[in-house]
Amino acid sequence: MRFHLGVRAAVAASLLGGCVAITQPDDEGLDPNERVTAPIVGGTEATAFKEAALIGMARNGRTVAACSGSVIAPRVALTAGHCVAGFDAWTVRAPFVSQSVRASAAETFDWRDDGSEQVNPDLHDIGLIYLDTPITLPQYPALAERPVADGTRIVNIGRINNGVLSNTSLFVSKPIPVRGATSVGFPFDYVAMEVIESGDSGGPDELPGTDPHQIVAVNSGAGGGTEVLARVDLLRSWILGKVASHGGGGGTTPPPAPDAGAPPDSGSTPPPSCPSESEPNDTFRTPNALGASACGRLSGADTQDWFTWSIGGSLPYRVRLTATGDAELAMWKQVNGAFTRVANTSATEISHTASGAGSYVLAVFSPGGQTESYTVTLMK
Repeated sequence: MRFHLGVRAAVAASLLGGCVAITQPDDEGLDPNERVTAPIVGGTEATAFKEAALIGMARNGRTVAACSGSVIAPRVALTAGHCVAGFDAWTVRAPFVSQSVRASAAETFDWRDDGSEQVNPDLHDIGLIYLDTPITLPQYPALAERPVADGTRIVNIGRINNGVLSNTSLFVSKPIPVRGATSVGFPFDYVAMEVIESGDSGGPDELPGTDPHQIVAVNSGAGGGTEVLARVDLLRSWILGKVASHGGGGGTTPPPAPDAGAPPDSGSTPPPSCPSESEPNDTFRTPNALGASACGRLSGADTQDWFTWSIGGSLPYRVRLTATGDAELAMWKQVNGAFTRVANTSATEISHTASGAGSYVLAVFSPGGQTESYTVTLMK
């Protein structure tokens, strides 16, 4: 049994047609590649998986193919071996924390680029990309220490949604059962019914409900209604050794320091007078005006509230959220009629110096649909 790789010709052609050069975000985290006409949160996106990453592969200065991956340490991304071998530079973007970095070094355990379009069952389709600058996550995922039992359900994460390649987001499948693939000739893999598509290669396969998230495999290849997933437990010691030699990491890390010149920290205590949100404010089209603060509540179908505010020039600002549950922030700046995502400092804070005057829309949302109260404050 042979399986086609989930990358190469078709994906490379689509990237060459519209995504050859990837622009770095500016100091405020405004990324020209993430301009949208309608900002959204939730949906089918894998927003709960902050480690999920979009991988762009380059050769001789040109981006020629796309894969998926996961950030497993500040300077290390995990992906498929065939997303590493044969390329000389990479872009790694973690869209759910709005961070994008370049990488000029990577390696595989034993995978090699032999020009084949098929997965080699005698090799481990695992690759590591070493980031030029770190990507900071609230928490890094763990790697499985042992194989999972046949019938265990996992979720696939990748950048393809119903055949459409995304350059800005990743998506998560419903839980599907896997089993060891030795009986079908792939001793280093799991096998499952086909879910992954071209461009999903290298994306993590995780155990749902784990904290920290636990990666058991990476998407390798698919064909004929079946997919193979490269097991990480077999190379766990090798991977952790490489993480240690590239700055270490993993586990919980503190958020990055605020930008220089940002307003001083006022603490998490709600202000004495906190205006309450007013409905409807469930979409970016009906936001409440945000002054110094606003208090609100998420519950039932009301799992997101929207606010708007503006700034008069290149000035520092900080937006902070305190909540009784899992609520997070997401913010966009309106630029030339479109909305551009602003990089988060952490899941509950956005602190920058504005790149110029403009207006913003801000969403407070619950990834888990929890009922909770919150306070959002704006300092500028």
